Amino acid sequence: MTTCPIPQHPEDSGVPSEVPELAQIEGARLLANKAREFLTDCGFTDQQILHWADTFIARVGSGDVESFVAWIHEREAVTSS
Repeated sequence: MTTCPIPQHPEDSGVPSEVPELAQIEGARLLANKAREFLTDCGFTDQQILHWADTFIARVGSGDVESFVAWIHEREAVTSS
């Protein structure tokens, strides 16, 4: 697995939080559950994990935990530069 992203909400990284389509909500929850142990160990709260998963699924459509965490890193890098 990759290194830990900064534990914050998407909005704190300059990423507007989005809600996935109704048909995508289950996928967002499944992804959040799969990533929960890693992201919790990084300091994320359940609410932060859900917001990131919702926004990731709404924007990207699908992915695994590694692509999800990499996407969070990419979003954080854009705002820190």
